[in-house]
Amino acid sequence: MDEGVDLRLAGLKELHRLSLLSGADSNELYRQYLEVGCRLLGLSVGIISRIQGDQYRVLAVQSVNDAVRTGDQFALGDTYCAGVMAKQGSVALHDVGALESMRSHPAYTGLQLQAYIATPVRVQGEIVGTLNFSDTRPRPEPFSVEEVELLELMAQSLGHGLERSWQDAQRVQAAEDMEASVALFEGAFRHAAIGMAIVAPNGRWLRVNEAVSQIVGYSDTELLEIDFQAITHPDDLDRDLEYVESLLRGEATSYRMKKRYTHKDGHEVWVLLAVSLVRNSDGSPRYFLSQLEDITAQVNGEIALHEQRDELEQLNRELAGLARQDALTGLSNRPVILEQLRQNLTLGLRTREPLSLLLVEVGNLDRLNQQHGHAAGDDALVAVAEALAGLGGDSGCLGRFTGKQFLMVLPEAGLNQAEDVAEDCRQAVLSLPGLPTPLTVSLGVATLMPCDAEKDDYGSTDTALQAVEAALVAAREAGRNCCRTVTL
Repeated sequence: MDEGVDLRLAGLKELHRLSLLSGADSNELYRQYLEVGCRLLGLSVGIISRIQGDQYRVLAVQSVNDAVRTGDQFALGDTYCAGVMAKQGSVALHDVGALESMRSHPAYTGLQLQAYIATPVRVQGEIVGTLNFSDTRPRPEPFSVEEVELLELMAQSLGHGLERSWQDAQRVQAAEDMEASVALFEGAFRHAAIGMAIVAPNGRWLRVNEAVSQIVGYSDTELLEIDFQAITHPDDLDRDLEYVESLLRGEATSYRMKKRYTHKDGHEVWVLLAVSLVRNSDGSPRYFLSQLEDITAQVNGEIALHEQRDELEQLNRELAGLARQDALTGLSNRPVILEQLRQNLTLGLRTREPLSLLLVEVGNLDRLNQQHGHAAGDDALVAVAEALAGLGGDSGCLGRFTGKQFLMVLPEAGLNQAEDVAEDCRQAVLSLPGLPTPLTVSLGVATLMPCDAEKDDYGSTDTALQAVEAALVAAREAGRNCCRTVTL
């Protein structure tokens, strides 16, 4: 039997033994392959490399010296394996020094490697490195076909072993990562400061943390016997279920909402709810992951703030009304009635309609105050205000002008109509019942006729007031309890 046959048989026997090393770790696998290769090829150095880009890293080495050690890294171009990568196949050099083109190669000048044989190691069809053997002594004869075939079979077997080993390592790492992730999730879930819950697609609680129990007042055991609908406030349930259906239909992946739960003791609890849907690998709904943050204090604060704001707005409206009203009678105060006079003067000038003023002065008020006190006088003024109110018709304006005077503005009222209103006012005051001292009134009427007046005179508030005050003085001088008129 020739040397080639012996090598082939010995190689097949060793390959069979190596293929059975499925349980060995990577380092032992590397050692076994390198030992067999060095022995069968008669070479002193064996290397298994990992090649990534232009970097060459030694995964394992068997050598009689420490010229190359496991973990060393080289530029790929500084190694003979650059030729393997370029050829994408086996390279066999029995006497490198005999090749002039190789004498300047770093592996030759640095390590004096004279004999070299290498082949790619493939994992899942991709070259991941090389299996190579070398020696500082040249070989007398070129490497045989049987030696190259043996090396390629060893590399193929090594690639399968690496694939299994790497897959096992990946599975172990994935399992460790999963365990770490589960432990991390479990710790985060259990001890989270906010409520966290896993809820079935039908709404039943599957898992809750302690924070959820604290928020709603139910123990985890009690919650796992019901669904979330059972403790959701009725006014929030429909909207919550609409969001849930949207997730189940695939229209959204998550939602957030403010909602209320009914606490075990009966009071309302506000939460900020965030929900996302986790699906199975086939796309079917698996469970909802819910986060609940108790915002009851915040919402109650907002409600209280809104109530205070509403109360303040109401108070401001009341204060604004009071600023326009006479505090005693409730009629328009002096600034307001004067503004109404100014506006009606402006309007009358445009419409060319008459405008009348009626100034009413209460008589006997000083005697009533002296005999019965100012409280009785105030009651009498309130009674007069109530008697005068409404006598000016829908368009008339009435206000308290001074302490015992009332001013009435009568838009579009001529002299005769104003005198009729004045007489109604006089009779109304005279007939007031229940007063300890009867009251009388003096009335002044001023009627402004735009068709007979200059624009500047008609448009003057002071002119109109002077006229009606002059009419009132005339009524006093006539003996009081009567009316006098002035026309402008």
